[in-house]
Amino acid sequence: MHKYISSPGNTADILKRNSIILKKSLGQNFLIDTNILKKIVRVSGVGPEDKVLEIGSGIGSLTEIIAPEVKKVVCIEIDKKLSPAFQENFGYLCRSSYKENITLIENDAMRMDYRKLTEEHNISTVISNLPYKIAAPLILKILIEAPGIKKMYLTIQKDIAERLLAKPGDKDYSSYCVKANFFADFKIMFQVPRNCFMPIPNIDSTVIEVSVKDSCIILINKNNIGEFFYFIDSCFLHRRKKLTNSLQASLRQSALQQDNIDKKDLIVKMLHGIGKEADIRAEDLTIQEFITLFLSIYRTSEKPEKK
Repeated sequence: MHKYISSPGNTADILKRNSIILKKSLGQNFLIDTNILKKIVRVSGVGPEDKVLEIGSGIGSLTEIIAPEVKKVVCIEIDKKLSPAFQENFGYLCRSSYKENITLIENDAMRMDYRKLTEEHNISTVISNLPYKIAAPLILKILIEAPGIKKMYLTIQKDIAERLLAKPGDKDYSSYCVKANFFADFKIMFQVPRNCFMPIPNIDSTVIEVSVKDSCIILINKNNIGEFFYFIDSCFLHRRKKLTNSLQASLRQSALQQDNIDKKDLIVKMLHGIGKEADIRAEDLTIQEFITLFLSIYRTSEKPEKK
Protein backbone atom coordinates (compact mmCIF):
# COMPACT_ATOMS: atom_id res chain seq x y z
CA MET A 1 0.00 0.00 0.00
CA HIS A 2 1.38 3.39 -1.04
CA LYS A 3 2.34 5.61 1.87
CA TYR A 4 1.77 9.24 1.00
CA ILE A 5 4.15 11.98 2.11
CA SER A 6 1.15 13.78 3.62
CA SER A 7 0.16 11.00 5.99
CA PRO A 8 0.74 12.35 9.53
CA GLY A 9 3.18 9.60 10.50
CA ASN A 10 5.17 9.87 7.28
CA THR A 11 5.37 13.67 7.48
CA ALA A 12 6.64 13.43 11.06
CA ASP A 13 9.20 10.75 10.10
CA ILE A 14 10.51 12.78 7.14
CA LEU A 15 10.90 15.88 9.30
CA LYS A 16 12.65 13.95 12.06
CA ARG A 17 14.93 12.04 9.68
CA ASN A 18 16.08 15.28 8.08
CA SER A 19 16.30 17.25 11.38
CA ILE A 20 13.74 19.75 10.08
CA ILE A 21 12.05 22.12 12.50
CA LEU A 22 9.17 23.98 10.88
CA LYS A 23 9.47 27.75 11.11
CA LYS A 24 6.58 29.91 12.19
CA SER A 25 8.43 32.91 10.72
CA LEU A 26 8.06 31.35 7.25
CA GLY A 27 4.42 30.38 7.78
CA GLN A 28 5.25 26.68 7.47
CA ASN A 29 2.15 24.62 8.17
CA PHE A 30 2.09 21.34 6.24
CA LEU A 31 -1.17 19.74 5.18
CA ILE A 32 -1.30 16.22 6.62
CA ASP A 33 -4.65 15.14 5.18
CA THR A 34 -4.13 13.30 1.88
CA ASN A 35 -7.84 13.36 1.05
CA ILE A 36 -7.85 17.16 1.28
CA LEU A 37 -4.82 17.37 -1.00
CA LYS A 38 -6.47 15.09 -3.54
CA LYS A 39 -9.63 17.18 -3.38
CA ILE A 40 -7.66 20.36 -4.09
CA VAL A 41 -6.15 18.84 -7.22
CA ARG A 42 -9.48 17.35 -8.26
CA VAL A 43 -11.40 20.65 -8.06
CA SER A 44 -8.63 22.37 -10.05
CA GLY A 45 -9.51 20.21 -13.03
CA VAL A 46 -5.90 20.05 -14.25
CA GLY A 47 -4.99 17.40 -16.80
CA PRO A 48 -2.11 15.75 -18.69
CA GLU A 49 -1.28 18.83 -20.80
CA ASP A 50 -1.23 21.35 -17.95
CA LYS A 51 1.87 22.96 -16.47
CA VAL A 52 1.37 24.00 -12.86
CA LEU A 53 3.14 26.34 -10.45
CA GLU A 54 3.28 25.38 -6.76
CA ILE A 55 4.55 27.92 -4.22
CA GLY A 56 5.78 26.71 -0.85
CA SER A 57 6.26 23.09 -1.85
CA GLY A 58 7.87 22.07 1.45
CA ILE A 59 8.69 18.37 1.47
CA GLY A 60 6.41 17.68 -1.48
CA SER A 61 3.08 16.74 0.12
CA LEU A 62 0.98 18.53 -2.51
CA THR A 63 3.57 18.03 -5.26
CA GLU A 64 3.12 14.28 -4.93
CA ILE A 65 -0.59 14.60 -5.72
CA ILE A 66 -0.20 17.13 -8.55
CA ALA A 67 2.70 15.55 -10.45
CA PRO A 68 1.02 12.35 -11.74
CA GLU A 69 -1.90 14.41 -13.11
CA VAL A 70 -0.04 17.06 -15.14
CA LYS A 71 2.68 17.53 -17.73
CA LYS A 72 4.90 19.56 -15.41
CA VAL A 73 4.92 21.08 -11.93
CA VAL A 74 7.32 23.91 -11.07
CA CYS A 75 7.87 24.25 -7.32
CA ILE A 76 9.20 27.25 -5.40
CA GLU A 77 10.60 26.84 -1.90
CA ILE A 78 12.58 29.39 0.13
CA ASP A 79 13.79 27.04 2.89
CA LYS A 80 16.85 25.21 1.57
CA LYS A 81 16.80 22.92 4.59
CA LEU A 82 13.72 21.27 3.09
CA SER A 83 15.40 20.52 -0.25
CA PRO A 84 17.16 17.27 0.78
CA ALA A 85 13.84 15.82 1.96
CA PHE A 86 12.05 17.00 -1.20
CA GLN A 87 14.75 15.56 -3.45
CA GLU A 88 14.80 12.31 -1.53
CA ASN A 89 11.05 11.96 -1.86
CA PHE A 90 11.14 12.43 -5.62
CA GLY A 91 14.62 11.30 -6.59
CA TYR A 92 15.49 8.12 -4.78
CA LEU A 93 12.29 6.47 -3.66
CA CYS A 94 9.71 4.53 -5.66
CA ARG A 95 8.05 7.81 -6.66
CA SER A 96 10.88 8.43 -9.15
CA SER A 97 8.54 7.28 -11.94
CA TYR A 98 7.27 10.87 -12.17
CA LYS A 99 10.27 12.85 -10.96
CA GLU A 100 11.08 13.98 -14.52
CA ASN A 101 8.17 16.43 -14.61
CA ILE A 102 9.09 18.16 -11.34
CA THR A 103 11.29 21.28 -11.18
CA LEU A 104 12.35 22.73 -7.82
CA ILE A 105 13.39 26.38 -7.60
CA GLU A 106 15.01 27.44 -4.33
CA ASN A 107 14.06 31.08 -4.02
CA ASP A 108 11.95 33.62 -2.13
CA ALA A 109 8.48 33.63 -3.69
CA MET A 110 8.15 37.35 -3.00
CA ARG A 111 11.28 38.08 -5.06
CA MET A 112 10.38 36.03 -8.11
CA ASP A 113 9.58 37.56 -11.50
CA TYR A 114 6.34 35.73 -12.27
CA ARG A 115 6.01 37.03 -15.80
CA LYS A 116 9.41 35.59 -16.68
CA LEU A 117 8.79 32.36 -14.77
CA THR A 118 5.37 31.62 -16.24
CA GLU A 119 6.46 32.49 -19.78
CA GLU A 120 9.59 30.34 -19.50
CA HIS A 121 7.63 27.29 -18.33
CA ASN A 122 4.33 28.09 -20.13
CA ILE A 123 2.39 27.97 -16.85
CA SER A 124 -1.29 28.93 -16.72
CA THR A 125 -2.39 27.43 -13.37
CA VAL A 126 -1.25 27.80 -9.77
CA ILE A 127 -2.05 25.18 -7.12
CA SER A 128 -0.57 25.96 -3.72
CA ASN A 129 -0.87 25.73 0.00
CA LEU A 130 0.45 29.27 0.38
CA PRO A 131 2.76 30.14 3.27
CA TYR A 132 0.53 32.08 5.67
CA LYS A 133 2.94 34.97 6.17
CA ILE A 134 3.04 36.03 2.50
CA ALA A 135 -0.30 34.79 1.16
CA ALA A 136 -2.06 38.16 0.86
CA PRO A 137 0.70 40.17 -0.85
CA LEU A 138 1.77 37.19 -2.96
CA ILE A 139 -1.68 36.75 -4.52
CA LEU A 140 -1.66 40.39 -5.62
CA LYS A 141 1.94 40.16 -6.87
CA ILE A 142 1.11 37.19 -9.12
CA LEU A 143 -2.04 38.85 -10.44
CA ILE A 144 -0.06 41.97 -11.37
CA GLU A 145 2.99 40.28 -12.85
CA ALA A 146 1.70 37.16 -14.59
CA PRO A 147 -1.08 37.77 -17.13
CA GLY A 148 -0.53 34.23 -18.42
CA ILE A 149 -1.94 32.80 -15.19
CA LYS A 150 -5.67 32.21 -15.70
CA LYS A 151 -6.59 30.09 -12.67
CA MET A 152 -5.29 29.66 -9.15
CA TYR A 153 -6.40 27.15 -6.52
CA LEU A 154 -5.02 28.30 -3.21
CA THR A 155 -5.21 27.16 0.38
CA ILE A 156 -5.10 30.31 2.50
CA GLN A 157 -6.11 31.42 5.97
CA LYS A 158 -9.82 31.93 6.41
CA ASP A 159 -9.40 35.60 7.33
CA ILE A 160 -7.54 36.33 4.08
CA ALA A 161 -10.30 34.61 2.10
CA GLU A 162 -12.86 36.80 3.87
CA ARG A 163 -10.90 39.91 2.87
CA LEU A 164 -10.78 38.80 -0.76
CA LEU A 165 -14.50 38.02 -0.92
CA ALA A 166 -15.70 41.09 0.98
CA LYS A 167 -18.45 43.21 -0.58
CA PRO A 168 -19.04 46.98 -0.40
CA GLY A 169 -20.15 47.88 3.10
CA ASP A 170 -18.50 44.84 4.74
CA LYS A 171 -15.97 45.41 7.52
CA ASP A 172 -13.34 43.50 5.50
CA TYR A 173 -13.87 45.57 2.35
CA SER A 174 -10.57 47.38 1.81
CA SER A 175 -8.12 48.74 -0.73
CA TYR A 176 -6.55 45.26 -0.87
CA CYS A 177 -9.91 43.72 -1.75
CA VAL A 178 -10.55 46.29 -4.48
CA LYS A 179 -7.11 45.80 -6.03
CA ALA A 180 -7.33 42.00 -6.02
CA ASN A 181 -10.87 41.97 -7.37
CA PHE A 182 -9.87 44.36 -10.13
CA PHE A 183 -7.79 41.51 -11.54
CA ALA A 184 -9.82 38.43 -10.63
CA ASP A 185 -12.97 36.84 -9.29
CA PHE A 186 -12.69 34.78 -6.10
CA LYS A 187 -14.77 31.76 -5.10
CA ILE A 188 -14.68 29.60 -1.97
CA MET A 189 -14.31 25.92 -2.88
CA PHE A 190 -14.27 24.36 0.60
CA GLN A 191 -13.00 24.85 4.15
CA VAL A 192 -10.01 23.09 5.72
CA PRO A 193 -10.02 22.68 9.53
CA ARG A 194 -6.87 23.75 11.34
CA ASN A 195 -6.25 20.24 12.67
CA CYS A 196 -5.43 19.11 9.11
CA PHE A 197 -2.08 20.92 9.42
CA MET A 198 1.23 20.28 11.16
CA PRO A 199 1.83 22.27 13.27
CA ILE A 200 -1.76 23.28 13.98
CA PRO A 201 -2.26 26.99 13.11
CA ASN A 202 -4.44 29.40 15.08
CA ILE A 203 -7.09 29.68 12.39
CA ASP A 204 -8.92 27.47 9.89
CA SER A 205 -8.08 27.62 6.20
CA THR A 206 -10.06 27.97 3.00
CA VAL A 207 -9.41 26.68 -0.51
CA ILE A 208 -10.31 29.37 -3.04
CA GLU A 209 -10.56 29.48 -6.81
CA VAL A 210 -9.07 32.57 -8.44
CA SER A 211 -10.33 33.30 -11.97
CA VAL A 212 -8.42 36.07 -13.72
CA LYS A 213 -10.53 38.61 -15.58
CA ASP A 214 -9.62 39.06 -19.23
CA SER A 215 -11.11 42.54 -19.36
CA CYS A 216 -9.39 44.17 -16.38
CA ILE A 217 -6.50 45.75 -18.28
CA ILE A 218 -8.83 46.98 -21.02
CA LEU A 219 -10.62 49.22 -18.52
CA ILE A 220 -7.41 50.83 -17.34
CA ASN A 221 -4.31 51.10 -19.47
CA LYS A 222 -1.63 48.83 -18.04
CA ASN A 223 0.75 51.75 -17.68
CA ASN A 224 -1.71 53.39 -15.31
CA ILE A 225 -2.04 50.48 -12.84
CA GLY A 226 0.33 52.16 -10.39
CA GLU A 227 -1.70 55.36 -10.49
CA PHE A 228 -4.92 53.42 -10.09
CA PHE A 229 -3.57 51.62 -7.02
CA TYR A 230 -2.40 54.93 -5.54
CA PHE A 231 -5.89 56.29 -6.13
CA ILE A 232 -7.47 53.29 -4.36
CA ASP A 233 -5.09 53.63 -1.41
CA SER A 234 -5.99 57.33 -1.23
CA CYS A 235 -9.69 56.53 -1.11
CA PHE A 236 -9.24 54.18 1.85
CA LEU A 237 -6.53 56.16 3.64
CA HIS A 238 -9.04 57.74 6.05
CA ARG A 239 -11.61 54.98 6.18
CA ARG A 240 -14.25 56.78 8.25
CA LYS A 241 -13.95 60.05 6.34
CA LYS A 242 -16.11 61.04 3.44
CA LEU A 243 -14.53 60.05 0.14
CA THR A 244 -14.37 63.69 -0.96
CA ASN A 245 -12.27 64.60 2.09
CA SER A 246 -9.96 61.58 1.69
CA LEU A 247 -9.31 62.37 -1.95
CA GLN A 248 -8.79 66.06 -1.26
CA ALA A 249 -6.16 65.27 1.36
CA SER A 250 -4.46 62.50 -0.62
CA LEU A 251 -4.32 63.78 -4.17
CA ARG A 252 -2.16 66.85 -3.50
CA GLN A 253 0.59 65.36 -5.64
CA SER A 254 -1.72 64.07 -8.33
CA ALA A 255 -2.51 65.54 -11.70
CA LEU A 256 -5.54 67.21 -10.14
CA GLN A 257 -3.20 69.70 -8.51
CA GLN A 258 -3.68 72.34 -11.18
CA ASP A 259 -4.40 76.01 -11.07
CA ASN A 260 -8.03 77.09 -11.11
CA ILE A 261 -9.40 73.63 -10.23
CA ASP A 262 -11.61 73.29 -7.18
CA LYS A 263 -10.86 69.67 -6.38
CA LYS A 264 -13.70 69.13 -3.96
CA ASP A 265 -16.34 70.46 -6.35
CA LEU A 266 -14.85 68.40 -9.15
CA ILE A 267 -14.87 65.21 -7.06
CA VAL A 268 -18.47 65.85 -5.95
CA LYS A 269 -19.46 66.38 -9.58
CA MET A 270 -17.83 63.10 -10.57
CA LEU A 271 -19.56 61.26 -7.72
CA HIS A 272 -22.88 62.63 -8.87
CA GLY A 273 -21.95 61.35 -12.33
CA ILE A 274 -21.95 57.77 -11.02
CA GLY A 275 -25.12 58.32 -9.00
CA LYS A 276 -23.46 58.82 -5.60
CA GLU A 277 -23.93 61.54 -2.99
CA ALA A 278 -21.08 63.72 -1.76
CA ASP A 279 -21.07 62.14 1.72
CA ILE A 280 -20.36 58.59 0.52
CA ARG A 281 -17.39 56.67 1.97
CA ALA A 282 -14.90 54.55 0.04
CA GLU A 283 -16.16 51.33 1.62
CA ASP A 284 -19.53 51.80 -0.11
CA LEU A 285 -18.27 51.96 -3.71
CA THR A 286 -18.14 48.96 -6.04
CA ILE A 287 -15.02 48.15 -8.01
CA GLN A 288 -16.65 49.34 -11.23
CA GLU A 289 -17.52 52.64 -9.55
CA PHE A 290 -13.90 53.07 -8.42
CA ILE A 291 -12.76 52.44 -11.99
CA THR A 292 -15.25 54.94 -13.42
CA LEU A 293 -14.31 57.58 -10.84
CA PHE A 294 -10.59 57.08 -11.45
CA LEU A 295 -10.98 57.33 -15.22
CA SER A 296 -13.00 60.53 -14.79
CA ILE A 297 -10.27 62.10 -12.67
CA TYR A 298 -7.52 60.84 -14.96
CA ARG A 299 -9.21 62.22 -18.09
CA THR A 300 -9.93 65.54 -16.40
CA SER A 301 -6.29 65.86 -15.36
CA GLU A 302 -4.94 65.24 -18.87
CA LYS A 303 -3.76 68.43 -20.46
CA PRO A 304 -4.83 68.97 -24.05
CA GLU A 305 -2.07 68.62 -26.61
CA LYS A 306 -0.69 71.83 -28.02
CA LYS A 307 -1.49 72.38 -31.65
